[in-house]
Amino acid sequence: MVGGRRPSGSVVIPTGGGLGEKVAGFLGRARGESVVVAVARLMSAVCLLLVAVISARHLGPAGRGEIVFVLTVSMLGSEFVSLGANVSGRIQILRRSGVAVEDYLGLSVVLALAQAALMALVFGTVGILVMDLSAMVCILGTLLGIAMFLAYMLVDAAFALRRTLETGVRDLLIGVTPLAPVIAVAAVGRLSVAAVVGLTGLGYLIGGGYLWSVVYRRIGSVRFSRGAWGPILRNGLPVLGGSFGQTLAFRADRLILGVLATSAALGIFSVAATAAELPRLLLLPVTQILANRVAGGEITMASVGGLVARLMLGYATLMVVVGAAGASLVLPVVGEEFAAARDSIAVLAIGEALLGCYFVSIAVLTGLGRFRLLPAPAIGGAVVILVADILFVPDHGGLGAAWVRVAGFAIMGITGVTSMLAVLRWKR
Repeated sequence: MVGGRRPSGSVVIPTGGGLGEKVAGFLGRARGESVVVAVARLMSAVCLLLVAVISARHLGPAGRGEIVFVLTVSMLGSEFVSLGANVSGRIQILRRSGVAVEDYLGLSVVLALAQAALMALVFGTVGILVMDLSAMVCILGTLLGIAMFLAYMLVDAAFALRRTLETGVRDLLIGVTPLAPVIAVAAVGRLSVAAVVGLTGLGYLIGGGYLWSVVYRRIGSVRFSRGAWGPILRNGLPVLGGSFGQTLAFRADRLILGVLATSAALGIFSVAATAAELPRLLLLPVTQILANRVAGGEITMASVGGLVARLMLGYATLMVVVGAAGASLVLPVVGEEFAAARDSIAVLAIGEALLGCYFVSIAVLTGLGRFRLLPAPAIGGAVVILVADILFVPDHGGLGAAWVRVAGFAIMGITGVTSMLAVLRWKR
């Protein structure tokens, strides 16, 4: 770039100009970043979906259900232990509020120790006593939870440093790493729940390790300063209410199905939920970049309304296609044992369309630094889903859980959009 300094999040392409400059310019814009990261996450999701399909066919609904339980506990633990510091830290760094990436990394390391203790407690009690998991699965599940947590925290550190494209590499590594070993182990008839959990954890370890190297090269140090963690944690607690409530809304049905129903019922529901949730991987990187650009002032209040409307409409249209064709594409792959997932896929697609409104509106509120408005939509939806699942899952199983999701996601979407519109009207 002549006559100026290259932005920290841009990509250098070694060409003399022309096409190279156009590609670099595209990658430096929000749309380019969104496309690249979305494609990377979609490819990663396809790899993980293949792992899920292979494990489902070889281990059956019960084995798949045990794997889903381990992944669900790891994801919920990552959200809870983060204390909202990931989003709070990222936005404060982008808004130049006196928070440094070095302090954020130090806090992440300390919180990883808390994640290790929580995972050991949950898997050592609920995992063994309720789900009847083996000791090896519990140990590997604990290690998976730690690796997942650090990979999760490092994404926001990379976003704060405008290393957006590198987060796509992380996602690819997480998905690609376990695929070939799972195929090889399955081919010789040695696939087990422990093998799938361990190899999935290896993917998170390699992906997180790569992103750690990217971030560490940029800053050169990790700082353990309790005084610097105060602003991150204080602003993170409202975010925690939203993020943990959000994850609970997404994962509570899996936990309740596993505890109140059977591992087989959980395995069948997880196949339907995965099919409906897959397009979410296209929307999430867009909303993360939307929040970053709003925080940096690169998207104005005058233009954000039209952009939000287009994102919501586009995602809803995509979910109509998934609801209509999802079952016919997924069920022949996983086998007849999962035929009960057919009706659930269409119902879950309705809920996902409503959830898209929530994701987009929350991204705008996050970018504007309105952290105190984040918990209400997610907690409202989570409470409805949690209570209704306890009431309906024992009698109505996975299909009942799917309709409960529609109700919960509708509350999240309506509340989120209402809060966003109120803030935008006040800003204008």
